[in-house]
Amino acid sequence: MSDKYKDMMDEGFLMEARELHMAMDELIEKYDLRGRVMNCMVTGLLDPIDDDTSEMKAMFSYSIETREELDEIVSFIVTTFEEQSGPDLGGLLDGLGISLN
Repeated sequence: MSDKYKDMMDEGFLMEARELHMAMDELIEKYDLRGRVMNCMVTGLLDPIDDDTSEMKAMFSYSIETREELDEIVSFIVTTFEEQSGPDLGGLLDGLGISLN
């Protein structure tokens, strides 16, 4: 895929993602839930720069009013991510000489 085509596809994707972010904001307004909804959306595309580094083009939107709400939603994201990921079995099995490969 040519770089120009990839850039066009990336731009199209980010434009559609922006529309979804705006739709969430409109939904909050439609149901008059501003002040009751905590919402945080980040949609990012990673472009590799080299083997160890990437650049992210990102869209974001949020309905957060205070630093406390921000801390709460970040804590929720971290907790649910860790629960979803499950335990690090590789680390648990290292001492037993067992590999998951």
